[in-house]
Amino acid sequence: MLNFLSSLFAPDTGKPGGLDKSLIERATERAVEGTDPRLRALGNYRKQLREPVELAVSHVIELIDGLPEAVPLSRQGYSSDPRLRAFFASNNHLQEILGGSRVISEFLQGLPGLPPHEIFGLLTMEWKERNTLGMEQEGDRVRKDVPQITVSFFNHRFACPAEKEDESRLELKKRAFDYLLKLALEKITSTRSKRQELQREQQLLDRKLDAMKAGDWGLETMFSHGDEPAPDMGGLTAKIDAVESELLELGDASGGLERSLEQLADVLAQPAHWLYRDAVKMRLNHMGVKTDESSGRPANDLQLIGLFSASGERRIALPVRILRSELPERPDFFKQASRYLG
Repeated sequence: MLNFLSSLFAPDTGKPGGLDKSLIERATERAVEGTDPRLRALGNYRKQLREPVELAVSHVIELIDGLPEAVPLSRQGYSSDPRLRAFFASNNHLQEILGGSRVISEFLQGLPGLPPHEIFGLLTMEWKERNTLGMEQEGDRVRKDVPQITVSFFNHRFACPAEKEDESRLELKKRAFDYLLKLALEKITSTRSKRQELQREQQLLDRKLDAMKAGDWGLETMFSHGDEPAPDMGGLTAKIDAVESELLELGDASGGLERSLEQLADVLAQPAHWLYRDAVKMRLNHMGVKTDESSGRPANDLQLIGLFSASGERRIALPVRILRSELPERPDFFKQASRYLG
């Protein structure tokens, strides 16, 4: 992570009518450094990336600033917030997640002094809906094998811990911008790999065609007593032409940097396509079963926030704050060993 990112998304970097010029310049350099530094050899890279970078930076700022205020992630919060009761099976489960978080542990270990009173960050998790058969109360009668949809939340993660909420959000913006660069790098790498594979295939096909021509396979097959089919030189030539066409579309090795710059600009110019926020609404009872509002049965209407990517990733997100006193004490292995050894 380059140092300039510390100020890249600071609250005072925006100016009326647009983004600060120096901010865009720093973000452009980060985009190049985070994908392929060789792009600097192209004299027009700053001009070609300027508008895409502006769009990406603006989107990231809106994406993170649009998140709600942090809510308490605590025992008391679990009792009063139906979202936390849906996310965690029990209060003990919540404590287990906090106690087992490597991110929180490393954050605390990296502090020079005493731990802060509160830790801010983003809680995210995956969710899954599953069709099941359950029981349902109807007056004094219990119905069995009733089709239901249960919702489970799993793979909880805590991201971007900080002593202050604005510091945590700054880190989230940096992560979101880098995520777009990661997707661009994947596209660039995939294209280069495909080009290399096509070049190897082209070489193999060319050698095979040359061998067929040099060996006069047509006559050899005519006098052969075997059942092998005659080589299809026309089909082989057509396949070579198809490979060459794909290579032309990808661009040759000398034009690879221009192609990479285009792909980087394409991702940054469509940030809302690659990474976006959307509302996720569901009505769940205390067992995590989806309930229709017309049923009249007790349930909670959950207004959740989903983070989605074009690559298919999706997670529920909730800004949270954790009191230091809520974190379980980490085990002291030296004391445990001393008690064991007497």
